Amino acid sequence: MATREKRTPLTMFAAISDGSRVYEGIVINVSRDGLMMKEIPEKFDFYAERYTAVISQQDKHFKFFLAPRWSKTTGIFKEIGFRIISPPLEWIRFVNKLLGEEAPLPPSHLP
Repeated sequence: MATREKRTPLTMFAAISDGSRVYEGIVINVSRDGLMMKEIPEKFDFYAERYTAVISQQDKHFKFFLAPRWSKTTGIFKEIGFRIISPPLEWIRFVNKLLGEEAPLPPSHLP
């Protein structure tokens, strides 16, 4: 079983697209390789292969591809856990700062 990444709570605005529609949601926790979103409309297509997301907080904006891991319907909304596909270095540094640590960079980001 893989080791679960440390997570940290925060609030960020998210716009996520399945390739045909764009939905808005709220990111409520993050790790270096994943995030959890809530307040995604129930009609969101959980079964698309890949999603494009723009995550924003004040002057910080991150764009990346996501793959869904799990989903839970809560009334008219969904909560969804996503894996970030090839997280950008800027994202890893941002999360490391939130976690208060300097974790080693993944091999794909080493010089």
